[in-house]
Order: sequence, then C-alpha cells, then structure tokens
Amino acid sequence: MSTKRTATQPQSRRAARAAELARQEQRRKAFRIGVIAGLAAVLVLVGVFALGGQGSTNRTDASGQAYVATKDGFRLPGLLDQNTTVALADFAGGPVVVNFFASWCVYCNEELPGFVQVAHATTGQVSFVGVDTNDSGDGVAMAKRFDLAGAGFHLAHDIGDDPASELWLSYGSQGLPVTAFYDASGKLVDFAGGMLTQAELQQRLKANFGVEVSAPDASGRVAPVIPLIPQGAYELLSRNTGDSFAAIDLRPAADFAKGHIDGALNIAATPADVVAKASTLDRSGSWFLYDGSGKDAEPVADALHDAGYKHVYVIEGGWAAWAAAGLPSAT
Repeated sequence: MSTKRTATQPQSRRAARAAELARQEQRRKAFRIGVIAGLAAVLVLVGVFALGGQGSTNRTDASGQAYVATKDGFRLPGLLDQNTTVALADFAGGPVVVNFFASWCVYCNEELPGFVQVAHATTGQVSFVGVDTNDSGDGVAMAKRFDLAGAGFHLAHDIGDDPASELWLSYGSQGLPVTAFYDASGKLVDFAGGMLTQAELQQRLKANFGVEVSAPDASGRVAPVIPLIPQGAYELLSRNTGDSFAAIDLRPAADFAKGHIDGALNIAATPADVVAKASTLDRSGSWFLYDGSGKDAEPVADALHDAGYKHVYVIEGGWAAWAAAGLPSAT
C-alpha cells in the first residue's frame, strides 16, 4: 500500500487552509443571515396559523390539537413516530435539556456522543429532548445512528415550511448546534449557542440544576460512522492537524496522483483488506474516507469501525463532490 503524504510544505499548507477557512467563515455568516431573513419573511407572509407548503410539517396532530413552536411552551410532532408529541409541559417537575441538531451539521455530530453519555448517566434526574431542525437531510437516520432514543432522548421534529425550523428560530438562533436548559418549572434558564463538549455540558447541568454528573468519557467511546458533506469534512480537517487526523483516499495510486485532498493518505483498500492495510493507523484517530464517487467508501468505513477505529467519517460524493465544490486539493 502507499501511505505517502503530499509534498506540500506544512507551513504553506497551514497558511492556505487558514486563508480558505477565513473565506468560508465569511460565506457561512452571509448565508446564515440570508436564511434567517428569508425564513422570517416567510413566517410573516403565511402567518403562524397557516398550513405549511409542500414538504412542511402539519400544524396540528391527528386529533386536531395544534403544534406550538415557541421557546416558552413548545409542542412538536415526534421524530421517529409522528403520531406522538413532545411538549415542554410533559416534563414539568424536573429539569430539561433541549438540543437542536441537523444531519448536515458537523458539530452536532461531534457533540452528540458526549450528550449520549451524559443522558445515560442522568436518567431520572434530567430529561433530554432532541429536536431535528432546519434539516435538508435525514434526521431520523442521524438519531438512529447515535441511538438517541436508547439514551433516553425524547425526539421531535421542528415545524414550519421547509426547512422546518420555527422553534429553532424562536430562540434567535443563527447556527447549529444549540442547546436550551429549562428548570423544573419550565423556565428557560440557560442557552448555549454552538457545540458543547461533554465537560461543558456537565458543568452547565451542575450550575443550572445542581446535578452532579459522573459519566464515562465519550472520547473513549466508539462513535458511529458519520457521513459528511465535503464542506463539513473540510471544516474539520482545516481545524485539526496531526498524524492521527487525516483523509484517506481509497482510489488507486494513479488516480490519487492526478489530484487528492491536501494531506490525504492513499490507501487503496476494499472492505476485505482495509484493516490490514490500515494497521499502522491510530485506532483512536479521526479518519475521513473517500473514493472516486462516494459509492464504495461506506463499506470500507464500516469495516474499519467494526475493527475498533473510534472516529470514522465518510465524505459523501467522494473526490468528485470535493472537486466540484472547489475545495483545496493537491497533486
């Protein structure tokens, strides 16, 4: 096998990544502002009691009772079973943590293992609600991938026109993930914009509710294989460097030589031989697998995951999608 890195100088690579990251951040801020303004305009035009358009969530449940998307008293359809509802009032008498996620959200995927560990450790003390919001992908698959229901999460889907995100917007949110903390009386007492580490989540539970948490460290837990769009993979690769945090190109060496993700390793492997070919890689590292078109990387990633590699990602669409997105590459 070939595990040769590119010949690009480390300092030049870091500088290029930093410059590109700054440009991407500017574009993301502009995009978020545009999305929020557009969604706000839509809500004004259709009114809060109007039925959503094609693909939108219904405004009432099967019995005709209205869903509510306000931060002071939400009532939402269930995510895994839309015949159920999830309402803030259901948890009266105990503290509640409401976490918003979307399948495309890189840092939602990053923080959820820690949330799962803490939810398990606080069963009977704190209720956890997971709300799939502003999601153009498959939030159900994401919830199942992390077994959020098994960890005790009450799972809901946001409402409103696509992308359904009315409750998320009621907090003035401009990004994901975000997390709201409610006391036993249903009062919003804390709000976190952005990713929370497991330690930060535990600190907020103690500060807000007086709940001491003793949970296994999520970093020692084998996370599920996580699919990422090229932009999401680029963000993570740009913010983290080192020998144990890199892309793995599964294509033949000849294709790799024509162009590849900057800093990638070339391991032309199949599910049958990938474990042997990757034997020198750190099993606790983070590995981002891609092939030519995105069709064959997932079973290879599953084989690595089953062999005990803790942090395995698949870049959706493979090299073709990465190149089409105009993301940095090397030859």
